[in-house]
Amino acid sequence: MFGRVVVLGVALAVSPWASADVFKCKGANGETVYSQDPCSAGAAPMKLRSNRASTESAGEAANRAAVYQTTELADAGIAERNCLSSEQSRIYGPVNARGQDVSRQLAALNRDLAKASNNLAGATYEAGIRSQIASLHQSQTADRTSADTQMAEARRRCADARSERERATREKYSAGGK
Repeated sequence: MFGRVVVLGVALAVSPWASADVFKCKGANGETVYSQDPCSAGAAPMKLRSNRASTESAGEAANRAAVYQTTELADAGIAERNCLSSEQSRIYGPVNARGQDVSRQLAALNRDLAKASNNLAGATYEAGIRSQIASLHQSQTADRTSADTQMAEARRRCADARSERERATREKYSAGGK
């Protein structure tokens, strides 16, 4: 009996693609039995339904295309965010590392400044330290300004890449692009 159920399961599973008919019969003990052979002379084959449409309707194709287009447009946005993140790390990573180094140098110079004597030699020494501090602040500001300029250009490049990708996607899924 188990063998027939397995055969029945396989027959039902492949039935949308198979050309054989399936008949529903009553067994000797009253159980339901499925067979490829008719149970009686007037037995009619079962009508089996397929879960898959044989062809895709125009509406289904349009829905599929809309989903693909939306996905590709979302991917363009994700690619832009990844581009910006990568550029930000590339540009600001070294600037931040140099900034930490400058902060350590400034802290050391400020400690030296606190130790400067209150006399002519100390005043000269203090002026030198203040000049070094100003120079470090100036170089740090120039470094940050340069990084900001580079990042603005990177934002433009990433946005242009996204725009181009979105344009190509819209063209691909437009009525003329099919």
